[in-house]
Amino acid sequence: MDTHKQEMHEQESTTETTANAQSSFTSILFQRKLILLIIALLIVVLGLLAIKVYNPQPKQPTTIKKTVMRQAIVKRSKDKGIINRGLTGKAIDVNTGKVVKAARIFSSDDKTVYLELDFNSAPKGTVIDYIRYKKGRYVDHGEITIAKDNTQNTLFNWTINNLLANIRDGQWRIATYANGILAKRIVYEIKKSKVSYVYPDQPISQTDPDYKLANVLY
Repeated sequence: MDTHKQEMHEQESTTETTANAQSSFTSILFQRKLILLIIALLIVVLGLLAIKVYNPQPKQPTTIKKTVMRQAIVKRSKDKGIINRGLTGKAIDVNTGKVVKAARIFSSDDKTVYLELDFNSAPKGTVIDYIRYKKGRYVDHGEITIAKDNTQNTLFNWTINNLLANIRDGQWRIATYANGILAKRIVYEIKKSKVSYVYPDQPISQTDPDYKLANVLY
């Protein structure tokens, strides 16, 4: 009898051990499946992100709207011939204000460049301007207003010998204006050699970039 009870107890113990082992195995298997599922989800998410980064959606083509700008051509003012001539020189007659030693080429020994502008009976109130350039760059600007009717000429002058050689030497260009309209362009040159030669004023075209005084000064 006791032996039978002992066998029954051993069988129950064995059954319980087997059940516990199966339960533990099922739990481990479930955990592993859960881990595999999480890993699979991560792989899918990372794959989607990689596809989005390396294969972006094609952008829609940008439409550029072009607008045609129409600019009215402004008719330029015509020179009325108030300035008849522009003449540079090394010396002037202090009584008449006219150049007595005409020159277009100067040396460093010359003290001053004089510019004589001769008028065709310029009326009172006429505004005369000049703009001076060197190597295409603006240097200075001067302006006078004629005080009397039928004025015959006026003078501008610039110092030479107190300038440094790299500033002094070379070609200088002067654009002259009567009432803001480009009239004459005069060129003079400073060299080491003492050569003097007078050559005519340069012709002026109405399409010249210096034509409008206001635009040049602006």
